[in-house]
Amino acid sequence: MARQHLRKDQDDGTDSTPTSALDLLKSLGAAAGVLTGLAFINGWLYWATYYTAFGLNSLVLDLSFSVVSVSPVQVLVRDWQSDPDPVRWFLFLGVLAGTILTVWFAHWYRQRHPGATVLAAILALGMSIGAWTLGRYDARLDSSCQSRLPIIVFDMVNAPDQGGPPPPCLEGSPETCLLVLHVNNAYRYFQAPDPNFCENAWTSSGAGRTTYEMPDSQIRMANIQNRIGW
Repeated sequence: MARQHLRKDQDDGTDSTPTSALDLLKSLGAAAGVLTGLAFINGWLYWATYYTAFGLNSLVLDLSFSVVSVSPVQVLVRDWQSDPDPVRWFLFLGVLAGTILTVWFAHWYRQRHPGATVLAAILALGMSIGAWTLGRYDARLDSSCQSRLPIIVFDMVNAPDQGGPPPPCLEGSPETCLLVLHVNNAYRYFQAPDPNFCENAWTSSGAGRTTYEMPDSQIRMANIQNRIGW
């Protein structure tokens, strides 16, 4: 009687089989190691491309594994909020294609499908091209008149040497400086494009500006003003 009842449940499709959502989560969990590795590699590629454009050596930057791995999401959200509509559509299409390939790869990976290797290669290549392209684009944008980098002003412990030119962007100075990165106990920044130039040009030539370095030991206070609202 019990066997007949069990067979009836199976025939009616009412047994406790996993839902499609649960299957998807299991597939993603099975491929989590590969996906995390791809996220780290391409997160690092993005930041290496971005900071190299400002004259910084990404190999000596103290960027943790966890920060680099989740940074692609943060970068995409920032660009979606700050970029014009045409760029947003490119980002949307790229994320959509990446999501479809990721789900497809995770499903095949869990099933040990031979095509999972091909999908992984396509996904890795597409993510790498996207990270490199986005890193170059963001570096050019952030060094131009439309930069999204925060403004920084320094209040130094000691007054600048009277025998030489003072460093730019001290409290009360007319220059505007943009913060690239604060790492390894030093601020990396550059002078923003001249406002008169920006009035007559949509953008400057992009990355390649002189990047300055100010050690923490010389600063009493650094006033930082975020310009993109989050």
